[in-house]
Amino acid sequence: MNHGPIDILSVAHFMSFFFLGIYWKNKYKAALLIGILWEIIEYLMITNEPTRSFILDNWFVPEKYIHDTPENSITDIIINMIGYHIGNLIVPT
Repeated sequence: MNHGPIDILSVAHFMSFFFLGIYWKNKYKAALLIGILWEIIEYLMITNEPTRSFILDNWFVPEKYIHDTPENSITDIIINMIGYHIGNLIVPT
């Protein structure tokens, strides 16, 4: 289902990578790789019927957010990197 390039899960992507950036400094290539790999894993999980059924039955996120479009996946990766960069600027106390 097409829910646009930015959705409620975009906040989760941002926050995850924001905290990654706070505690794992200057690893931009690794952060990008993690984001790309996560999108591939998401795709593989939802295209595998047993895994898809399990997710639909047990995950609290509505079904409409499970089906990422390529546009949404690319936007997620961009949001990841924005979150990582902002987190990278913060010095933990």
